[in-house]
Amino acid sequence: MSSFPAFLRLRIKSIREKQEGWGPTTILAELKADSRLASQELPSRSTIGEFLRQEQLSRRNEPHSSLPVEACPKTARCHELWQVDGQGNSSVTGVGPVAMLNVKYVHSTTYVSSFPARMKSKRGHPNTSDYQTALRLGFMHHGRPERLQTDHASVFYENKSKSPFPTLFCLWLVSLGIKPCFSRVNQPTDQGRVERAHQTVFAQVLRRRTSYQNWEHLFEWCEKRRTRLNEVIPSRATDDLPPLVKYPEAKHSGRFYHPTTEAQLICLEKVWAFLAKGKWFRKVASSRTICLGGQVYYVPGTVAGQQLQITLCKQEKCLMFHNDKELLIAKIPLKGITRETLMGNLEPLVQFPNFQLELPLYWEAQKTNTTFSDST
Repeated sequence: MSSFPAFLRLRIKSIREKQEGWGPTTILAELKADSRLASQELPSRSTIGEFLRQEQLSRRNEPHSSLPVEACPKTARCHELWQVDGQGNSSVTGVGPVAMLNVKYVHSTTYVSSFPARMKSKRGHPNTSDYQTALRLGFMHHGRPERLQTDHASVFYENKSKSPFPTLFCLWLVSLGIKPCFSRVNQPTDQGRVERAHQTVFAQVLRRRTSYQNWEHLFEWCEKRRTRLNEVIPSRATDDLPPLVKYPEAKHSGRFYHPTTEAQLICLEKVWAFLAKGKWFRKVASSRTICLGGQVYYVPGTVAGQQLQITLCKQEKCLMFHNDKELLIAKIPLKGITRETLMGNLEPLVQFPNFQLELPLYWEAQKTNTTFSDST
């Protein structure tokens, strides 16, 4: 830009300072549209970009980071991998809007759970509690799997961030010894087993001509069809045999689960070890705070707009805040991750027909009836 007139350099700086979101392409277009510069030779887009970098006016790209999860494996065993997904809302006569949440084995194609989550409206979305309920039912039927595959829905993945922090659902799985993994973005075939389950369950449950008396009636029918699909109805994917006839070992993983003992199964050390593998980037707000995992942290000694790199110290359970020179500037205890927050509310299980619990399942009652050490 040194070969161009000083007034043109000042004009470019003025445009950029007034419009922080404008890059070299937009600035060059604005210069070309300015009638006062019609006879003036203009710099190229790359020249403007280099000039902005020299003047420290270029936009800094937000760093990316990924969750510390492994790629989904090609399965060779029944309990190696499950898939879970929501089918979308349907209006069911006698019940109202529901979202069918399906869980399915990848290797044996066994139907693990088909849970009709009640929605408040036709535009409602299943939340963390809904998916936990669907999986808890599956755990009780078939035990806990080694891995669970999901898509990038916000319940499973912080999909609005370039540096996502694990959701509570993701950390709940980790605490139960289940490795989370994700399908590729915009690749629905990665979830092929559970996508096929949507079609089958919709045809056999939601398109039923006889209306349901209430939600309990719908749930009972879902359970009956799930059992028939697993034990009686042949499938081409399992050599024209029912899945549990072809793969009897799929009945249970051997890793037992019951809601009344979930607190003992949750291992926070696994959560700390998982988070210690991660790295996150956040910009400081005007109040010297950053938001991570839905929690707000005040970071002293920072300025608005400053980029921070964040890691977890597993031993101290503290977040380590580093500046752009990778110097440690603050250590703050991690917030919001406890047994209580990971478990959420177990009460929805009491609504199921013919299902009785040994203990009250509010956390306060569970806490007084269960003994566990801080090391687990």
